[in-house]
Amino acid sequence: AAEPPAARVLGEGAAVMPLAGPAALVTAVAPDALRLRRLLDGALASLGRD
Repeated sequence: AAEPPAARVLGEGAAVMPLAGPAALVTAVAPDALRLRRLLDGALASLGRD
């Protein structure tokens, strides 16, 4: 079975936390929608899901 990604901070305002199975939760806060989108896109790329 695939292992969940390790918990880690993705920079100021974002973090990845493992869930059951191969899933992960990305939590992010940002001062505007563009910065939030960039944080979430970066998180997705760091998980290997372009």
